[in-house]
Amino acid sequence: MSADKKYVRNTQGQFVCPHCDKLTEKQNTMYYHIKKIHDQDLPFECTICSSNPKFLQRSGFLHHMATIHAETASAENPYAGVSFTCPDAGCGHKTHTKSNMIIHYARSHCKTWIPTYTKTSPCTGCKRSFASSSAYLYHCISCFHDSMPLDQANIVSRIR
Repeated sequence: MSADKKYVRNTQGQFVCPHCDKLTEKQNTMYYHIKKIHDQDLPFECTICSSNPKFLQRSGFLHHMATIHAETASAENPYAGVSFTCPDAGCGHKTHTKSNMIIHYARSHCKTWIPTYTKTSPCTGCKRSFASSSAYLYHCISCFHDSMPLDQANIVSRIR
């Protein structure tokens, strides 16, 4: 959809995709839906996968390469062979992305100081709300950094 086309809303105020039955609350979300699902003229393409998935943003493409093709060396895969090991002594958990390591660490090793996640209650530190527990945990590593135990604060500083 070009910039000169107007986005259409339904009677509830949601944006309606002109190609399928997708509804979104935000115009930007509809823009990315149309671009990714219907235009298919995306700038980043995986040439390793047989289905050649395409990505709208470089960050999505690099995340795909890091998680799906971590062991496949190629010119387009800067993450080949990269892994992050949990800094908690004795854990040994490994991930292919730093963000997944932060989520693992928060979920597995920080239960005593991170408040329990619920979709209806916001962060107790800053009152922000989150749609997923992973987004909440990733946020908590920064939001509660000053109140976490010193040994964990030192570990978190190393993985952030």
